[in-house]
Amino acid sequence: MKKFLLKSLLVFLCAFGLFGNHGRVFGDELDQELRKVEPLDGTRSAPKSATSGDVRRETERLTSELRGLPFKTPVKYKVIDRSQLKQILIKKVKEQFTDEELRGYNRSLAAIGLIPEGTDLLKVLLSLYGEQVAAFYEPAEPALYTFTGESWTSDLHKMLLSHELTHALQDQNYSLKTFPLDVKDNDDLALATSALVEGDATLLMTRYYAENADPTRMLGDLTSMLGQDTKQLLQSPPYLQEMLLFPYQEGNQFATALFMAGGTSALNEAFRHRPVSTQQILHPEKFLHDRRDPQAVALTRIQSKDWQLIGNNVLGEFGIRCLLEPSAGSFEAVRAAQGWNGDRYHVYERGKNGPTGLVWVTVWENADAAKEFEDAYKLVAELRKGTLKVDRSGSRVTVRQSTDAAFFALSDSLVAR
Repeated sequence: MKKFLLKSLLVFLCAFGLFGNHGRVFGDELDQELRKVEPLDGTRSAPKSATSGDVRRETERLTSELRGLPFKTPVKYKVIDRSQLKQILIKKVKEQFTDEELRGYNRSLAAIGLIPEGTDLLKVLLSLYGEQVAAFYEPAEPALYTFTGESWTSDLHKMLLSHELTHALQDQNYSLKTFPLDVKDNDDLALATSALVEGDATLLMTRYYAENADPTRMLGDLTSMLGQDTKQLLQSPPYLQEMLLFPYQEGNQFATALFMAGGTSALNEAFRHRPVSTQQILHPEKFLHDRRDPQAVALTRIQSKDWQLIGNNVLGEFGIRCLLEPSAGSFEAVRAAQGWNGDRYHVYERGKNGPTGLVWVTVWENADAAKEFEDAYKLVAELRKGTLKVDRSGSRVTVRQSTDAAFFALSDSLVAR
């Protein structure tokens, strides 16, 4: 059942989280899309019949009790028409990223091999947001948004409301605005942070439903979840699918492991001393008992008037899994990525929309782990266009890739011998 619960929340993630927490879309088209949607004249206070009254207060009380955290101030509710969500999403993206940053991120994902060249990330995002979402919490205001016409009397809607109310609790007690959810140069950190936040809320709503739902209606609830429209999600590139699901699926597993080990106290401790890598999310036992933060990798920037840096980021263990899986298979991808100890990549571009060049340095727990990654990555290299060079020195592996031979002369000095 968990899988269907996760999918019901994907649009919230796209709009304000990872893809969300980053809002990665193709910036040159934002203004065109913004003009297509109706003006947003502001939101209005939610009518009492929507999320206030006895239902709302009872859901707030039960959520607070289950999570073991207090509401320090009343939750602010806003209601909007569903058609306004598109504009809110686009405006939020424009506030965080310039057009050039968004274009550079799009090309960088393609250069490293995570999405097909020419993928229209804006189109993917705007198609995903159309799939069902009942509510979302926005820390910047802060406010909990719902949509006109939504009923909050069913067990499923109360469960979804408890998820968003958990975000309000997180925000009031730990200040989500201070979390690195929107960091631009470390996707691994942002995704791990999102997994903590969403995993906690997904665990809570699962517990809420289990303890408060009417057993005689559970079959109908399951039928409703099975009927959700996830067509757009399934048509998106596999990496985007995995990245969208990660905060809910692996995040829930991480939160569950912490809760089983130490209850809400363990969850609270994780919010005070947050995970900083997807590796820590994937291996909660290490986070709990043998925490080792990843090694920071610094790359020297190539100095060239012809080549401009357009991408500077971190993949992490989960990102490397996604990169290796299509070529090496799931089992080998997991095994080859688990020795990760840090990475960073730079993507360069010669002329706007010209050839790209990739420099990617990974560090591993030991030389054997580095060799295992190198062997798995060579399967990826066989399918890549252009020239690709892999150099290993001890526990460090450097990957360079470009369709322009001149790029390798510029990057030779960056390779450890």
